[in-house]
Amino acid sequence: MAAYARVSTLEEEQEESFETQSKYYAKLINSTPRWSFVKVYADKGRSGSSADVRPGFQAMMNDARSGLIDLILVKSVSRFARNVIDANDYLHELKSHNVEIRFDREGISSFDPSADMIFNILAATAQEEIKSLSEKVKWTNRRLMEKGIHHVGSGHMLGYDEIDGKLTPNKDSWIIKQIFEDYASGLSVVQIATRLNEMGATTLRNNSTFKPGTIDKILTNECYVGDRLLQKRAPKNYLTHRPDESQSYDSRYITNDHEGIVERELWETVKDMREEQRQQLDSGVHKRKSSHPLYGKIFCAGCGSPYCRRITRAYNGEKLAAWVCVDRFRGKKGDGCMNPIIRESKIMKAVREKIGSDNLDLVERIVIGEDYSIKIKASKE
Repeated sequence: MAAYARVSTLEEEQEESFETQSKYYAKLINSTPRWSFVKVYADKGRSGSSADVRPGFQAMMNDARSGLIDLILVKSVSRFARNVIDANDYLHELKSHNVEIRFDREGISSFDPSADMIFNILAATAQEEIKSLSEKVKWTNRRLMEKGIHHVGSGHMLGYDEIDGKLTPNKDSWIIKQIFEDYASGLSVVQIATRLNEMGATTLRNNSTFKPGTIDKILTNECYVGDRLLQKRAPKNYLTHRPDESQSYDSRYITNDHEGIVERELWETVKDMREEQRQQLDSGVHKRKSSHPLYGKIFCAGCGSPYCRRITRAYNGEKLAAWVCVDRFRGKKGDGCMNPIIRESKIMKAVREKIGSDNLDLVERIVIGEDYSIKIKASKE
């Protein structure tokens, strides 16, 4: 048999309660004849509103499904679940595996004839309690925001420590500066991540290595220039813990909220570079240092969209470079632009005939027609 313990925060008082629960159940099971102790499954600092985000609870369910346990002791219904749907689903699943749950505080067993009715009432009460608490927290946060007071957050942000309610640069701030400076110099997020890893820099999450996605998030975080955006996302649903877009909310941007790590001029430079890159991606033109010199120069006569380069294979397996209108990929099947795919060799032949050279820097613009026609505008240089 086993027990399940949970506390919703890591504060000292709840930490002690958690340890007390765990020790109590371990001692009780070990000292009771005919009971064989498996373990005390536990979740610290986890809300009871959704069982899906509780690893200890899920481990207990998996062991129950495997037949390792047949009896679970829980302090109360609210420790088991504060979500009526979750509570009922897991209760019935455990019963289907012939696993009994006993709730100490309420003095009921899931095997009691009236257990379902009593359990539903108690779980609904627990759910309303957590909903009420969630609404109180949201109301308090709104009032504080109106007064210009805001919660810094967990304080876990690379390059910053939270001191007296303010974000203060720490010994890791050099990493943030390096990221912004490298990006402004033309390095990609992949190159920046590789460089930091080679230098031995680590993220806050388990001291792990940097990934391109991590660099992206840092480059768009206004906190690093000293600003603050309050209520970035919709408030979380109190049951799913995911942003609920159906709820109304007001965002507020605060300039010079705390000491920035990055100079504002550098922040604006990076911001403009990223916006330009985004526009290029939206238009299908994405120029990198390693890009083909014709990127951004070939356009469709039909829809006006740019052409992009693709490597294809001929029937004999030979690799061929070809160019295709990016609008072909945007619509549903058959809805995109039907302007033709054209081999690069044909484009190069037309370029040589037009300018008498293979120097693509002399090409300003190429337009591909529906009849495979190629119109070339040479550079004035």
